[in-house]
Amino acid sequence: MVIKMLFERLKDLREDKNFTQEELAKKINVKRSTYTGYEIGRDQIPLDKLNLLAQFYEVSFDYLTGITDVKNHYKKIDIDAKTIGMNLKNLRQEKKLKAKEICEKLNINSSTYSAYETGKVIIKTDFLYTIAKNYNSSLDKLLDNKN
Repeated sequence: MVIKMLFERLKDLREDKNFTQEELAKKINVKRSTYTGYEIGRDQIPLDKLNLLAQFYEVSFDYLTGITDVKNHYKKIDIDAKTIGMNLKNLRQEKKLKAKEICEKLNINSSTYSAYETGKVIIKTDFLYTIAKNYNSSLDKLLDNKN
């Protein structure tokens, strides 16, 4: 899955700060070709790298990924599988969803989703984005350990 709006926004934010792809790649500790892949939508951005970008640009995850056009300020977030899992479970219960429904939406099996929800594995960025978009939530809220 590709997070379409993100790529355009990444490029716009980078150009607004007058950085080259090479310079930004160094800031987040990836090769230029990897960063280029993020910006053109070829490669998925891991949550830890997305966090570095949000921090660098001082914008929320929701703004960076295009969930909102409101340029909210960055709030420090530690990417933690258990926290994300707990927040996923809380969202599912709040929305009265069955795990099976989310699995179908993400096209994954129940054991994979269970590993995300129990915090055994960090959920992929595109899956978390899909959940936030489809269930009217926020990436920032799903990542936050202060919910």
